[in-house]
Order: sequence, then structure tokens, then C-alpha cells
Amino acid sequence: MTKRRIELTPEQLMFVNSAWLLYNNSERILSDPRMAYAQIDLPNGLMYCGDKAFKGATIGVYLEWWQACEKAVVTDEDGRRHLIVCFGGSELSGWNKCHMVDEDGIVSETRVQGFPTLWRPFSRTCHRYANSEKPVEPYCLAEVICRLK
Repeated sequence: MTKRRIELTPEQLMFVNSAWLLYNNSERILSDPRMAYAQIDLPNGLMYCGDKAFKGATIGVYLEWWQACEKAVVTDEDGRRHLIVCFGGSELSGWNKCHMVDEDGIVSETRVQGFPTLWRPFSRTCHRYANSEKPVEPYCLAEVICRLK
């Protein structure tokens, strides 16, 4: 695990900094479509495909993925938990680079064994959200955070 700075937009940084707040309020968020459909724009991608497989990621997509995909929540050798917030790699070779955030807000980098078991559930959940009926006007990330605090 390598601690490294990644370049993020202010909104992406807001998501990373609030990932554990969102995770800890999963039930509340997932029960409110206006919160669950708040867009999250992070550069997840696959070589040769770019980010097409992950268009339309929302808070709900991340929450369902963190809950259902054991590789999306990493426990390190010290027993500290981390949420994967961004990933990229090759679906052919399995090479990947993932960024994750721990409960103290420290972002680090890791690689995941069995990369398809990480990105495929994320992609399926993105497609399901993209193809389902959205609320008239989902909240933005800042509004969700404000409502949770």
C-alpha cells in the first residue's frame, strides 16, 4: 500500500473526504432516491474501453458496491478499513491501480488481486442505475452531505 496524492477536482475531493460519512449512512441514502442518484464523477476506467463502462456512477452505485463487493472494502494488515473510491486497469491482464480512503480520510493506493471481481459489480450496478427511473431532480453531492450533517 502506497500513500500518494492524487489530483482531484473539488467535487471529487468532497466525495473522497465524505466517503465514510456516506457509507455510514447507507440505509438513509439508499431509501431516498434523490440522495441515491446524486452523480459522482471519478475517473474509473478500463484500458481499451476508457470510462464508458462506468458512466452514470452515483452515490447509490458506490454504496451498493461497497456493501456487496468484498474487494471494494479493504482491511489492511493493521486492521484499518479502506473504501476503494477510484480504480483503473486492464480487464485482459488484470493489472490495476486503485485509490482508497481510510476512516481518517487518508488516501492511499493499492492493487487488487482478481480485478474483474472489483470492476464488474461496479459496472453492473452503474448500468442498473442508468437504466432505471431517476427522480425528477436528484440532489447534488453537497446537498446530500448537508442533509446528513
